[in-house]
Amino acid sequence: MKRGMNMSIKKQLTQVVAASMLITTTLAGCASNEGGTANPTNTPNGQQTAAPEAETTTIKAMTITFGDPPSADNNQAKADLEKRANVKLDLSFVPSEAYGDKLAVAVSANDYDLLLIDSGKDDKYINLVKMGAFHDLTEYIDGTENISLMEEAVWNNTSVQGKIYGIPRPRGLYGGGEASVLIRKDWLDKYNLELPKTIDELTHALQVFKDNDPAGGGNTIPLAVYGVDGAAGPGPFGSVFPMLFSFGVPHIWALDDNGQPVRDFQTPEYKTYLEWLRDVWSKGLIDKDAPVLKGQQQARNKFQAGVAGAFVSNVGDISETSLEKMRQVDPNAEIAVIDVLEGREGQKGVALIGGYYGIWVIPSSVPKEKVQKIVDFLDFTAAEENIAFSKAGVIGVHASDFKDGLPVQTEEQMKLFDLEKPSAFVLENRVDPYIYANSKVPEIREAQMASLDVIANYGIANPFLSYSSQTATKKPDTYKKMSAVMTQYVLGEATWEAVQKEIDAWTAGDGAVIAKELLEQYNADQK
Repeated sequence: MKRGMNMSIKKQLTQVVAASMLITTTLAGCASNEGGTANPTNTPNGQQTAAPEAETTTIKAMTITFGDPPSADNNQAKADLEKRANVKLDLSFVPSEAYGDKLAVAVSANDYDLLLIDSGKDDKYINLVKMGAFHDLTEYIDGTENISLMEEAVWNNTSVQGKIYGIPRPRGLYGGGEASVLIRKDWLDKYNLELPKTIDELTHALQVFKDNDPAGGGNTIPLAVYGVDGAAGPGPFGSVFPMLFSFGVPHIWALDDNGQPVRDFQTPEYKTYLEWLRDVWSKGLIDKDAPVLKGQQQARNKFQAGVAGAFVSNVGDISETSLEKMRQVDPNAEIAVIDVLEGREGQKGVALIGGYYGIWVIPSSVPKEKVQKIVDFLDFTAAEENIAFSKAGVIGVHASDFKDGLPVQTEEQMKLFDLEKPSAFVLENRVDPYIYANSKVPEIREAQMASLDVIANYGIANPFLSYSSQTATKKPDTYKKMSAVMTQYVLGEATWEAVQKEIDAWTAGDGAVIAKELLEQYNADQK
C-alpha cells in the first residue's frame, strides 16, 4: 500500500509511552489537552491565567448498536468525554437490524459528519468511494498518534486503490467470529474426558454427550451449528471454521502453485470434511434443527441455554455473561476452549480476519476545514486513557477504581455504567490484540488472553479477503443450489455426484468470472 505510514520503531515507542501517561489523567478525573482544557500561561506580572479555549466542534454521527442504546438523559459518561475532547456529540444509535436501511438513507441525505459503514469494504463501499461519496483521509491519518498504530494489514484490508477513505475500527486479526470450539468442561469432567485436541477426539466427546444425555430428557445437542442458504457462501453449515481447517481446507480462497485461485469447496479436502459432517449427522451428533437455524446467534442461544455440548465462537463467549445464562439451567456449568483443533495429518488453523469491524467515513459534503477535527476526535477516542474510560467510565461515578485492566465497582455503580454505557461514546477503539478478552473476572480474562496468544500462531490467510467481486454482488444466490445439494448430501438425501455436478457448474460459470475479478484486483496490488 502506498501511504507512507510506516513509522520507525523509535516513533512507535514514543507514542506508546506518551499514550500510557494519559491514563492517569482519566483516572484522576482530569481533562486532557485534546479535550480543549485551558492551559495556564504566565502574564507579565507573573500570575497565571487561562489560555483561550479552542472552539468546541459539533459532530453529528450515526453508529450501530446491539441491544439498548446508552441513556440520553444527563448522561455523565457522554458529558465527560465531550469535555475532555472539546466536542459536542450528536449521536444516533441505530439498532443492528435496521442499520442497513438507515445507513443507505443517511449516505444519500448528506446530513451527517461521520458514518459507520458496518459492512466494511464490500462492493457497495467501493462503488460509493469511486462516486466521490467520502473524503480521502490518507493525508489526515498520517499525523495521528493512536489511529496510525493500526497494523498495516488492516489498512490494506480497507484501502481502495491505495488510498484511505475511511478509518477502520480495529479488532484482533485473530480470534474474532468463529475462531475456536467452546465445549462444556463440566460435561467432559463428568465422563472423565480430557479436553479434545483433535477432530477425532472431539467426535468421540460428542458421541459420549449423545449417549449419556447430560442435558436430560433427550434434549442434549452435542454440537450446535446453523444453516447456510448460499447467500454468504456455500453450505451446509456455519460455525465450523475449526473443523474445516482441521481437514486442511483453505480459508475460503487460496492460490495454487501456478498462482491461480482455488475456492475452498474445489479442493479434495472439502469433500473429506463433508464426509465427516455426513457421518456425525447420521449419528445424531449435530443439532437436528441446524439446517433451519439462521446465523450464529441462534446456535449460540442453544449453547447458552445449557443444552448444547459444543459450539464454535470465540473467547468472548466464555465470559461471565454466558456462564450466568448457562448456570440458570445448570449451576455447575463450565466452559473450556479448544484453541486450535488438529486434524488427522496435523492440519490446523484459525482464520486470519480483516482486523476491523466497520469503517468510519466522513461524507464529502462535510467542509474540508472540519475533516481534520473529526479525525482528531476519533484519534482521541483511541487514546490509552479511553481504554480505562470504556471499561470503568468516570472514576468516582461509574467505578471506584481501575486496577489491572478491570473496574472496581459497587452494585449501584455497575447499574449506572450499564445504563450510561461509556464505551458507546468511544467511537474508535484502540488497537488491542486482546480485544476479545472481555471478561471482568480476572481468572476468565487470563484464560481468554492465553487462548488468544495460542491462536495467533496459526493464522490462515485468504489472499482475496480485502477484494470484492461485482459478479458475486450482483448474483447473491450464486452458491444457493450448491449449498442446497451439500445439505442434502450431509443429511443422506443426495449423492456426492450431485454435489460435484454443482461444483463443476459453478466452476465453469459464475465461479470463473468471480475468480478472474478477484485475481485481477489482487495482481494489481502486487504490482
